[in-house]
Amino acid sequence: MESAARIRAGAAAGAAGAAVAWALAFAPLAAAGPDAGEASGADFGAAPPAVLARLPARGPGPAALAFPFAPPPEVRAVAPGAQPAFWADGRSCSTGCRAPGAVLGWPVRPFHRQHALRAGLNERRLANYHIGIDIQARDGTAVYAVQPGVARVLASSGVDARVQVGRFIYWHIVPSVATGQYVVPYRTVVGRVLPTAGHLHLSEIVGGRYLNPLRPGGRILAPWRDTAAPQIAAPQFRAGGVVLVRAFDPQSYRVRTTYVTPVLAPAALAYRVVGPSGRAVTGLRWALRGSQHLLGRPPGRLYTRGARGGGWGCFMGHPICRPNWNYRLAGGLAPPLPRLRSGVYRLIVYAWDWAGNVSARDARFGVG
Repeated sequence: MESAARIRAGAAAGAAGAAVAWALAFAPLAAAGPDAGEASGADFGAAPPAVLARLPARGPGPAALAFPFAPPPEVRAVAPGAQPAFWADGRSCSTGCRAPGAVLGWPVRPFHRQHALRAGLNERRLANYHIGIDIQARDGTAVYAVQPGVARVLASSGVDARVQVGRFIYWHIVPSVATGQYVVPYRTVVGRVLPTAGHLHLSEIVGGRYLNPLRPGGRILAPWRDTAAPQIAAPQFRAGGVVLVRAFDPQSYRVRTTYVTPVLAPAALAYRVVGPSGRAVTGLRWALRGSQHLLGRPPGRLYTRGARGGGWGCFMGHPICRPNWNYRLAGGLAPPLPRLRSGVYRLIVYAWDWAGNVSARDARFGVG
């Protein structure tokens, strides 16, 4: 058996069993800036405002400027059902648990047409994980409840001004209701999007737990679909069986307001190691499983240094914000690569988006 420190990684020159083309030097991970959820546009390769005028209102086209890296040809689509759904973890409310009395639609007009998403659950923030989803909206947009109930104004001022109605909390709004007021879905305006916010944050909470608002069987936001599968960069091997990887969800539905809809972080990431014989030597190991909020799990175990999203500061002043979603695929929340016998192995990296689309990418590595 060989230690993980002797793993050599590289691209195979031909079919399985070919010699490893290059050896990896196990350098320590270099710092890439502070761990920050909010930062200036310069940190994200933000484009100048003049670019916005040249972008289409909808569809792909130049909106690909928001991609943190070009979609690699090595990424392949995984057939539906070939890998488990990330939400099928058996935990309460990972699926189902629809809010009582909630009415299908969106909390901003038009109620029954899809709206773009700016961020998803569990994206990295300053000290924790994002606790809901961000819906792209212009400042001053009227916000309506999707579930009936009595309003609770949790904060009436500041950037985190918010109102709760039933299970749902509407953040970054100027409240238009008072605590104790009864709210009717799609009729009562609960507030308006704060100046400079450019989005509505929506959280769904049950018993102190933040749920995935896009979960199957429980999703109220409709219509919503995403047909663009995640993209995966080349994995980077490090000492001790650690593997880092960048990934993102390009989203098939994009719009432009004062900025172009950004990419999302993947909903889930996992890996599997396949041996020289073609048989798996590990099961599917989850580095990220976004079926629920990752409360209590240190962000540094999942994200690398410098991993971050666009943040309020970027979207406030730039039309394009590119995130850096860089993960500890192995050796973080998932175990490091196992100790292996000599031979050439294949690491398969899997990424899921919130709609359940799955992509995969292979990387061959040798153990000497």
